[in-house]
Amino acid sequence: MNKDIETVLNTSNKEKQHKFSRNARAILSGLSLAFVSSLCVGLIMYTAHSTEEMRENNKNSGLKAKISMLLPDDAKGDNIRLTCYSISKSKNVGHNQKIYVASKDLEIKGYVLTYSTSLGYSDPLIMIGGFTPDKKVYKTDIYFSQETPGLGDKVDRDHGDFLDQLSGHSLSDANWDVKKNGGDFDFITGSTVTSRATVIATSKALKELESIDIYSLKKCKVK
Repeated sequence: MNKDIETVLNTSNKEKQHKFSRNARAILSGLSLAFVSSLCVGLIMYTAHSTEEMRENNKNSGLKAKISMLLPDDAKGDNIRLTCYSISKSKNVGHNQKIYVASKDLEIKGYVLTYSTSLGYSDPLIMIGGFTPDKKVYKTDIYFSQETPGLGDKVDRDHGDFLDQLSGHSLSDANWDVKKNGGDFDFITGSTVTSRATVIATSKALKELESIDIYSLKKCKVK
């Protein structure tokens, strides 16, 4: 074979092999990159799902602990049955609220109710309260708040015992407003609006308890 032709053929074969090798490396790099990207996306989705699940579990655990804290002593124990009902719409407590009824041997031992008000600085201010079978306040707390830090948030239990003054009262045995407005309840200086909002919201929660037909409500899950 002519050496010039042989040289051309060898060069052509080498170029083809080099081109094939370069293409193979490119394909391999692309597949590797796709695999790593898919793996990263999968890990991100798994982490997000796990984190969301953890947050939901923590939220439910926190709610259960709060319900237990707010129930009267007679409504606690191994033989207590807790049933959840949804309040879809109410002029007293707002939309999509929950009422938890603690019972034993078909006898109601206490209630826990979530209730919303728009009377605070920021809307909504959502409270959660425990009530005795005879519709008196046992204990209340803030469930969700966007009130101004250092001012409106002074009413919650992390900052003091302001809400304790509501305990023991029924709808009819108190003037449900702050003393500044002629009512029976104290208020926090610099946080009058939020103080008043919690008092009036709790009175409306008592009105709801007085008027509501619990067994006409749709049941919900106690998570």
